[in-house]
Amino acid sequence: MQLVITVAGQDRLELIEELTRIIKECKCHILESRMTELGTEFGAHLLVDGNWNHIVKLETALEVMGTRNRIKVNTLRAKESHPEDEGVIPYGVDIFANDQIDNIYELVSFFTKRGIKILDVSTSRYPAPYSNTPLLVARMIVKIPIAIRIVSLRDEFLEFCDQQNLDAILEPVKR
Repeated sequence: MQLVITVAGQDRLELIEELTRIIKECKCHILESRMTELGTEFGAHLLVDGNWNHIVKLETALEVMGTRNRIKVNTLRAKESHPEDEGVIPYGVDIFANDQIDNIYELVSFFTKRGIKILDVSTSRYPAPYSNTPLLVARMIVKIPIAIRIVSLRDEFLEFCDQQNLDAILEPVKR
């Protein structure tokens, strides 16, 4: 059985240790995770696997942890059978740009309007050296259906980036 866990709240030194200890004590395994500091707050997304009785025990322990630490913990029992995506090619998209309020939305819209599934989005913002201009760095993983002509998509993407004043790379994910 699998459990999706999201955690959000005030960042503390021991929070990641406590969260992973509870998962271990409940005899569950972390399959995927991202645990990070978001400003002054903490955020985590985890996919955990275990026997049904261990998952039930974990759900209870996480509820207690959330109450004790005054953080938000949400859980969702996941479907175990994830259909394999056939007929898609994973591509990585790296974006570097002057940070504008609509950059992420426009990027996401570019791909979804073309029937391209977005698997992952990771962004950060920081001041540029020497000028302190706010810059955006984004990394996306998308699944491009094989029916889409890559050369045409790349041309459209480069035109889009030119219009939005984005510096970006679209390339296949390599193992």
